[in-house]
Amino acid sequence: MAKQVIFLALMATVEEGVEVIVPAPYWVSYPDMVSVHGGTPVIVECTETERFVLTAGKLEAAITPATRWVILNSPSNPTGAVYTRQELIALAEVFERNPHVNVLCDEIYDEIVFTGTRLPNLLSVAPHLRDRIFVTNGVSKTYAMTGWRLGYGVGNP
Repeated sequence: MAKQVIFLALMATVEEGVEVIVPAPYWVSYPDMVSVHGGTPVIVECTETERFVLTAGKLEAAITPATRWVILNSPSNPTGAVYTRQELIALAEVFERNPHVNVLCDEIYDEIVFTGTRLPNLLSVAPHLRDRIFVTNGVSKTYAMTGWRLGYGVGNP
């Protein structure tokens, strides 16, 4: 299951003194998965006027030397917010300036959109950051196989 993949990725990389940026609103388990491994979840409020997505300015302001991860969930659970290509490019520019920060992209809902087009993701707009992007996904949401609990993670961090 993708939840277990996220948990294991954080377990392998988070310890006391490590910060993980979690845009809010967020899926309820993210902060707890950081805290259980001794890390500090850094909650960054994303407002309705910002379409509930993390802006480049807020990301830049939240990053410290202790930041190890940023969790991006698009489409978002619980809001359904989707990052545009331009928003992802702006975030990628922040990541370029902060090489100590990795990105955990939770894309479990990436096929549940009704726009008729494929959603952009960070890897597609910033392939040069591939060594710092960890993508999680699964089959439970896309293929209505919730009882199967099949998830996967792809990445290097």
